[in-house]
Amino acid sequence: MAANYEEAKGSFSRREYAAKNAIVLKEAREARQWLRIILACGLSRDEAEARRLYAESDQLVAIFITSVRKLRHPQVLGLWLCVLGVLRVLWSSGFVVLTFNF
Repeated sequence: MAANYEEAKGSFSRREYAAKNAIVLKEAREARQWLRIILACGLSRDEAEARRLYAESDQLVAIFITSVRKLRHPQVLGLWLCVLGVLRVLWSSGFVVLTFNF
């Protein structure tokens, strides 16, 4: 995973950086899966350390998911953040009332 991340940092374009970060994400998910198997099968001599590593791998997966999403769709994310900000302002001032009919 670390080697792929170093490779991504040497990218020449945003598109290449996004593609290589997607590879890092796949590697992080695979590492997390192996840690899950190790914990489920009781294969670790130090379970506390294995759980710590699993938690860390979970955080890395979350970081790279966010990174890949932002790199692939930066304009869409910015637009949604803007829309959510406007809705929050309208909601707080009482202009927006949401109703749901089931």
